[in-house]
Amino acid sequence: MKIKFNENEKSIEIEDGLKMQYLLMKISLVFTLINSVLFPFFVLEKNQMEWMGFIWIILGIFSIVMLTYQLLKKTASEKINLSEINSLTEKRVFGRKRFSLKLKNGKLRDLMEMKNESDITETKELFKNIGIETN
Repeated sequence: MKIKFNENEKSIEIEDGLKMQYLLMKISLVFTLINSVLFPFFVLEKNQMEWMGFIWIILGIFSIVMLTYQLLKKTASEKINLSEINSLTEKRVFGRKRFSLKLKNGKLRDLMEMKNESDITETKELFKNIGIETN
């Protein structure tokens, strides 16, 4: 992952391929949603509808929830103005540190590829020099 600070435009540029991952995830969720609506009506027989239809309904609801979460709470922008950034947040998930940028519009921009301690300290130092607080 490369994070570059552009002083002229007062923005940061993040190159980590997250935009393509989010696009593929959204496409996959849309196909799952379509399949969960069409499959029970056109493929399942009436006796299979009771137990298999319930599984497809759960999959459809899960797809709707994940799609709305992706659209409303996450962003994959590769170029973010400093005026849009609220803070750099750090949290532990399964014993690993995960970082994300909290934006002023309420969305989060995940910083996915920070694998070792040197990447973490380098990123924290960059945001400290820019003037973005760390939570």
